[in-house]
Amino acid sequence: MRIIQAILLIYTLILNGTVFAQYDFYNKPKVEKFAFVGGSYFFGDIGGRQENSVLLFGYEDLDLSATKPCLGTGVRQNFNRVIALRTGLSYVYLEQSDAKSYSKSRHPRNLSFRTHILEASALMEFRVAKFNLNTKKRRSSWEYYVFGGVAGFYYSPQAKYKTRYVSLRPLTTEGQGLKPGTKPYSVVDIAIPIGGGLRYGYGFGNTVFVELGYRATNTDYIDDVSTSYYSREELLINRGRVSAAMSYRGDEDQYKAGRDRGSRYNKDHFLLINIGLSMPLRSRKPVWFQGK
Repeated sequence: MRIIQAILLIYTLILNGTVFAQYDFYNKPKVEKFAFVGGSYFFGDIGGRQENSVLLFGYEDLDLSATKPCLGTGVRQNFNRVIALRTGLSYVYLEQSDAKSYSKSRHPRNLSFRTHILEASALMEFRVAKFNLNTKKRRSSWEYYVFGGVAGFYYSPQAKYKTRYVSLRPLTTEGQGLKPGTKPYSVVDIAIPIGGGLRYGYGFGNTVFVELGYRATNTDYIDDVSTSYYSREELLINRGRVSAAMSYRGDEDQYKAGRDRGSRYNKDHFLLINIGLSMPLRSRKPVWFQGK
């Protein structure tokens, strides 16, 4: 929290315009380094839907209290004043619980999870508008941008069993490897990051930015929930007591083998809202990009 408060303080000083030299986006550094902190939110088969739900990206299960931290760093290569390529590494923490949900189908199911995500991404960034709050200035110190690309990430869902957290993938809670034609899911997958942000420049090549990024993933197992319940007895015999207990955490009479445990038709997604700082990688000397 102290880091976030410090960044917000810096951002406020920038807006006041009292301590930083004038910046314009005609003088972008060729290469920048950046870092950010923020919040992350999971959209999947577990949790969500509070008393007054908000529909977002097709999900009526936005629960802001389930927002968790994220942070990252990377490098941006500016090809000109409009187009840039950025690569980065991010850490994201996600967590959700049916016990906190108002959903009549999810609350009694009582599933929960947490996971740490490590992501490597490559994104193309495009400026869509530049402006200055002072209309008398010819050059801009603000810009809007959008981005899109590809990312690879590692995850490993866990849930609490009695007094400790256990990894869920080895337990094959939906009978992976026991059902014909199935196998345990991979803990490495890909995502398509898309989003946009607002950037303010100050000094020679320094910027502060706020951005929203949405990760559409290719997996439905970030929360270890996707298809249907498998026989509790078979799990007990073949995978042990912990596997059976972590598969059935609600009313066993209501959730019998073969009944839907999740929705196999929707992949898991997550959302990042970040605030960060960037600066030239080597030198603060500006580079003049030709053209408009």
